[in-house]
Amino acid sequence: MMFIELSVPRGSVPPERLRRVAERLGTVTELTEGEAIPSGWERALGSLMQVVVHEPAVWVVDQHALGADPAPRYAVRFHVPGPWRKAISDALVAYATRIIAESEADAERPYREPVVQVQVVGVSEGGLGVYGRTVGSEEIVEMMGASYEGDLAEGRAARDPLCGVIVPLDGTATTLEWRGALHAFCCDGCRDEFLRKERAKAATA
Repeated sequence: MMFIELSVPRGSVPPERLRRVAERLGTVTELTEGEAIPSGWERALGSLMQVVVHEPAVWVVDQHALGADPAPRYAVRFHVPGPWRKAISDALVAYATRIIAESEADAERPYREPVVQVQVVGVSEGGLGVYGRTVGSEEIVEMMGASYEGDLAEGRAARDPLCGVIVPLDGTATTLEWRGALHAFCCDGCRDEFLRKERAKAATA
């Protein structure tokens, strides 16, 4: 679940371009940089990603009020479940900056000047809600895997030992055989973190 706020000074970005940037910020495959993910995850995550665009009338940087300048500034704020914040901050900063850079006439400007500021805000457990009730990070993981519960019961899916999401074993899954057991992971990052923890445990045993 992500609530995304995109802010630009009023009138600084043409409406159609601003709409395209907002749509890309709310697209799961943009977040994964085109990497295929199970359709059930994409549907669940896509339904929980919302983007709101703000165009404040007053925006001041270095004591200078910005307006419809030819080189706009951007602020992007991601609200994510608190337990996820540290693990996904680097990816979200890179993702938002890339999408904005690709919309600019000078695609290198956001990497040369501090014109894109990204904030990743962790929402504490109990601070997110859908369906008229609060949901925690574990429930969001369950929503992602809900369409694969039957596959899990029949051995066509496995549960990621790190984050708990159900991973369909469809030939594209990230897997690892560890100590005689096959594990499946939602991404390379979970696999790498699992390996790091297991090796650390083995070293202290």
